[in-house]
Amino acid sequence: MKTIDIDFSISGTKITIPFNAICSVTNKRFEGNIIVEYRPDKKVVEYVDMENVIKDVTKNKLTVEELANNIFKKVETNILPKYLKIIVDVLKSDAHQSVQVWIEENFE
Repeated sequence: MKTIDIDFSISGTKITIPFNAICSVTNKRFEGNIIVEYRPDKKVVEYVDMENVIKDVTKNKLTVEELANNIFKKVETNILPKYLKIIVDVLKSDAHQSVQVWIEENFE
């Protein structure tokens, strides 16, 4: 994941990126938005590269929960934020109703 070093304070960043994936349980397609919300410390995510990270993570079959966890780990490991929240907002699924899954943690 590409990052940018910062030497100033940012209160927060929120990135919304569309995704589509195949569920490893149902073998059916689901799609929506991944919302990456964080309070940076010394690094921020390169926005364009975040799209590439999501495409890479969703190329294999996975559950919504695994998707949230994989993105959370990648962002946390690469930028070491003060706060991080990943929301997977499934807007359309061939298997079930809309759902949101999120992971959040305060590292301060």
